[in-house]
Amino acid sequence: MKAFLISIFLLLTVQSQIFAQSFSQAMEHYRAEEYQEAAELFLNSDDERSQLFAGKSFLALADYSKAIRHLQSALESNRENVRQEAKYSLAMAHFGLQNYDVSLQHLYDLANGFNQTGLRSDAQRFYNQILNYLSINDRYETLYRLTSTSVQYDLVNSSKPFLDEDAYRILVDELVRLTGDTFSQRQIEQLLTNLRSQTRRDQYPSAPEGIVYNIGVILPTFDENDPDFTIPRNLYYGMVLAADDFNGRNSNQKVNLIFRNSNENVDSTAAAFSELAWTKKVDAVIGPLFSEPATRMAQLSEEFRIPMLAPLANSDSLNLDYNYTFQMNPTFEVHGKKMAQYAVQELNLNSFAIITEEGSLGRTSALAFRHEAERLGANVSYYIEEDFAATGYDFNQLTEIFSSDAALIDSLGIEPSDAIYAPFTGEASTTMMNLLMNNLEAMNSDITILGSEEWEYATLTDYQRRYFDIYYSQSYVENPDTDAIDYFIEDYETRFGSQPDQFSRIGYDTANFLLQSLETAGNPDYLSQAMRSRSMYDGLAFHVYFNGGRINQNVFIRSLSLP
Repeated sequence: MKAFLISIFLLLTVQSQIFAQSFSQAMEHYRAEEYQEAAELFLNSDDERSQLFAGKSFLALADYSKAIRHLQSALESNRENVRQEAKYSLAMAHFGLQNYDVSLQHLYDLANGFNQTGLRSDAQRFYNQILNYLSINDRYETLYRLTSTSVQYDLVNSSKPFLDEDAYRILVDELVRLTGDTFSQRQIEQLLTNLRSQTRRDQYPSAPEGIVYNIGVILPTFDENDPDFTIPRNLYYGMVLAADDFNGRNSNQKVNLIFRNSNENVDSTAAAFSELAWTKKVDAVIGPLFSEPATRMAQLSEEFRIPMLAPLANSDSLNLDYNYTFQMNPTFEVHGKKMAQYAVQELNLNSFAIITEEGSLGRTSALAFRHEAERLGANVSYYIEEDFAATGYDFNQLTEIFSSDAALIDSLGIEPSDAIYAPFTGEASTTMMNLLMNNLEAMNSDITILGSEEWEYATLTDYQRRYFDIYYSQSYVENPDTDAIDYFIEDYETRFGSQPDQFSRIGYDTANFLLQSLETAGNPDYLSQAMRSRSMYDGLAFHVYFNGGRINQNVFIRSLSLP
């Protein structure tokens, strides 16, 4: 019996040492910011602090639901400092889930309690930061969820700088209505209305210290042997560098990218978006690549009121009915409009012929060019829209109207044109460009050519480049700031071991534009407003200017002509 008791004692001693060692190792991982490893070890430890630090580890991983579960257990600890730290961490976790009422109540209790943990001042500071962070909608919703009159009073009182007089008065009336005690109602109304209300400031709220913004990234993944494999990969790599830059320049704010595979499928894209919105409480989403999933994402973006940035999509139909969808890549309509402005205002051209393929994407550019040119006072001499494929792309008769022969012009009653706008798109665009240019060259025409992005890859002769003035619109261009490019390339190669391409720069610009706008907005509720109203963003791949809308309005006009 004595030997048995000794064995039990030795077993318990060894187990105690193992658990103590487990907690010590977990703390080493925690201090090294290896939170996933730390959480697993804390959960295998019987130290009374293990639930607290398991919760704090999940909090650092932005897994707020798990964090809350373990922190709630830590509230049962016999040690006051553990309970108080758990309450403060719970406030942070509920803030991450946008449960502002619960977060404020925990912080109020800590700030007004008698504890010896040193958390009172931290709690009061975080409490005030949340009150100054909430959007207008947050304030109304949180007011109804709160049960403490004191916290409700602080919420309403802190709203004065952010609301106009009428909105503030409504909030005061709601507080009075929610207060049951008649004396308290009179006291609250007197205190609040005696303070002079002011018009809402033209500024965004400041984000609380330690805030973590969750940004969803929904892109397809491909097999490594697929020729499209590098496109989403390099887009994402560029976004990672933008997130690193954000985290590097903000000691009290962090961004967390959460990737989901869209699988090139509308249903899986929708499921990924919904999961990010419900469980991760993402503040914005970047993606996807293709137009069909993008349309479905735009619908969900509207339903969840979560801004979505499409890095490559340029469909003119994507943005029509959706207030939360932002297109970084200018649409075909924008290309046509901007080319018309450049032709009239910069090149001083006044008369235009327009040639476009029936049913093509370029048709939208052609119509936008026509509308904008006429709005600016120019004349559209000819608008030609045909099914050129059906006629074998026969441009011979078509190009007669651009003849330089005076007799032919008189005999046919040709109306002269200063330029041709030819926004050719699709697989046949190169063929159409070549036929048009060869015919014009044969006729000794010197008319100015205006084109779409496809013209960058036109197979022109040196003669055509030298004797024709040819301009085309382009969405992307490499930043002339060589220092910025060199730094990006070096950083990219160091991080990922490969050379960045155009998609790497597009990914960086998309994420960097979003995160800079988030820094301005403070509260993601104002992110859409901040992106629409910000000044020109000069990126590595493109410039971004929404000009109050949700489609990038910046298009580069390039020349194909030889000097």
